[in-house]
Amino acid sequence: MPTLELLPVELLYEIQLFALSEHLPLTSHKFHQIFKSAPSSYHAEYIFLRTLSKPGYFFSRVLRYPLCSIPVLRFIKDLAKKHPVSTFHAELPKRLYSRLSPRKDGLHWNEQDHPLPFINELLDMGLTINVNSDGGYGLVKAVQSGFVPLVRFLLDKDASPGYKDDLAIRVAIRQKNLPMVKLLIERSDRDSAGLKGKSKNHHKKRKLGDRVMVTKDMLKIAVKCNAQDIVDYLMNEKGCVPDMQTLYLMR
Repeated sequence: MPTLELLPVELLYEIQLFALSEHLPLTSHKFHQIFKSAPSSYHAEYIFLRTLSKPGYFFSRVLRYPLCSIPVLRFIKDLAKKHPVSTFHAELPKRLYSRLSPRKDGLHWNEQDHPLPFINELLDMGLTINVNSDGGYGLVKAVQSGFVPLVRFLLDKDASPGYKDDLAIRVAIRQKNLPMVKLLIERSDRDSAGLKGKSKNHHKKRKLGDRVMVTKDMLKIAVKCNAQDIVDYLMNEKGCVPDMQTLYLMR
């Protein structure tokens, strides 16, 4: 290894493109820094060569690499034009959402917060994205973190709150977030202002069919969480009838 570390950086790049080893950059601190600081064009070529011969959607596999930034992705798209690759369809990877969590800095999420700019860039590049990949993981993480602009974006791109037994809605109910529950259930153009607080407007306002059917389990969760405003919404506005166990809990 000491002998390899004496080689010129350009030669190390060539060796790695020949070996396509995921372990070589981890063998020493120096190698890690060399390959981490490599140009975007080099990262693109490395990812492209590692991905090209594998089965499945090409760009779905490309996006799984943490190295795949927007500049890297642009280089990869240029390389893909010269080779027969699968369609420009992409499953959004979990890594885009995995670090999302409720903000503790007192600020609100906005459209410049990751991963919205990245996803918008994918669309601008002409990729067709599946926002429901991994069982709707992205929408659940967006709801859990209170990332309202991302929730709206994903819903506008046909994300479904119904995956995994309405998990996104159940998360919003447990957070006692009535506006978020309404946003997930109803197809409407409601203003996002004040989504974190509790809404005082309980008037029925459905322009289109709901995204999912309200269930007795949703109502039961709201009762158990003592989220009375959500209970009233599900019963009075959505016509959800409680089962006997839920009625007992409401006593």
